[in-house]
Parts: sequence; structure tokens; C-alpha cells
Amino acid sequence: MKKLLALIPSVLLVISANPAQAGRIEPKPVSCYFFRGEKLEIQQTCIYESTSWAGGAAARLQWRDGVKTAIAWGLQGRGAKPCDEVSLDKVCGSTYHRHPKTLQRISKESAMRLSANKQQALYCVQAGRNSVCY
Repeated sequence: MKKLLALIPSVLLVISANPAQAGRIEPKPVSCYFFRGEKLEIQQTCIYESTSWAGGAAARLQWRDGVKTAIAWGLQGRGAKPCDEVSLDKVCGSTYHRHPKTLQRISKESAMRLSANKQQALYCVQAGRNSVCY
């Protein structure tokens, strides 16, 4: 018992030195795009908010007409990981990037080059033929 009690300060030190990373991005307006296939159908300002926790995250886009689009990554409720990469309104999908001016699909490397030049590529989530970008 004394050995266990002696370990408690060490365990607490490890836990406090390595807290689980979590965060929240409060609702903010962003440019949002809805594509059906490669055809742009909606371009407008929507409200973006997100929450992250150890092993996962979720975001929501609220469009002007009140429609809410849910995006989720990683571990979700009760530690389940329903999709390998990402889900869009609970449908498994994938991520990609688009150029902020031309709206053309670009590679991850091109998105990184834009970022290095202080430009932000659009982050997109696709499920089936539909995708949203912001």
C-alpha cells in the first residue's frame, strides 16, 4: 500500500504535464461553398464553429437558410470511430483542398505552398457526390 501511495505524486505529475488537448472555436462567419460533383451550387457566408477533444473533433456550418452541416473527425461518442477519415452529415467521406480564387481542386502540397505564402486554401469534405468547402 505504501508503494502505491508513493506512486501517486509521480502519476499526478505525468497527468498534469500531458493534459489532453481540447478546444473550441466560437461561432464565426466564413466563406462556404457547396459542390454537387464539380459544379458549384452555393457560395455564401455561413457560420463555422468547432470543438475538439483527445482523439476527435466536430464542426458545424450553419448556412443562411438555417441548414446545419455536421463534420466529424476521429473518435466520437463513447470512443467510436465511425469513419476512417471524416464524416459529412454522418456519411463517411474524404477531405481535399481547393484554390481560394479559382475554386479548382488542388493537391495537399499546393495547399501547403499557399499557406507558406500567407494564403489559405479551402478545406473541403466530400461524401458521395456532394462536398462542402470553407
